[in-house]
Amino acid sequence: MPRIRTARCHEFEKLALVEQSAASLFRDVGLAWLADGETMDAADLLTMCRAGTLWIAADDADEPVGFLAGRQLDSMFYIAEVSVARSSQRQGIGAALVATAIEFARTKRFSAVTLTTYRDLSWNAPFYSKLGFVEIDAAEAGSGHVAQLHAEAKAGHDLGRRCVMMKSLR
Repeated sequence: MPRIRTARCHEFEKLALVEQSAASLFRDVGLAWLADGETMDAADLLTMCRAGTLWIAADDADEPVGFLAGRQLDSMFYIAEVSVARSSQRQGIGAALVATAIEFARTKRFSAVTLTTYRDLSWNAPFYSKLGFVEIDAAEAGSGHVAQLHAEAKAGHDLGRRCVMMKSLR
């Protein structure tokens, strides 16, 4: 199992490659536009890196094979992205990254960890459900989560398939 560590702020190009590899899975379910779309914004990654909320799953050569990027949203810890290179999927790396974010959120005394995801894709909502996340109404999480869903809709996501999920830390 790759080791989880905080990101180094010079690794963003490698993270983009991981994200593109992970996103290639969307081609298999009719969402090729996601696979071909933009990766996370470098300025956002830099902000999360500096805040210590960007984690890498590194292989034996210390190369990234996965990452999780998070930030505060509506007084909760929001997971903005989890990506694991396609060749490294189904090995527990995503779950390990999420566990790292949950532990960070507990340490920082956040009340919950949240994310937005697809309800119907096995590596999305069903995966997070196994980790203790439950679907909630976006308004229950707060205005930032509502705005996040609206931004996703503007980017082309079908809001009928998207949801906010939360894991309470209380």
